Amino acid sequence: MSGIIMFIVYLLVGGLIIKVGVDNSKGTQYSKEILKELREIKELMMKDKNE
Repeated sequence: MSGIIMFIVYLLVGGLIIKVGVDNSKGTQYSKEILKELREIKELMMKDKNE
């Protein structure tokens, strides 16, 4: 009986670890996109400043 409970606990913990990993990768992707947009904005501002 305790083996079944441990198996269920392992499945739950494994699922949480995978979910956290997916959330972190999405967060990293969003961060990269934001940085890219900021770089583009900076380039446009520098072009406007030089003109």
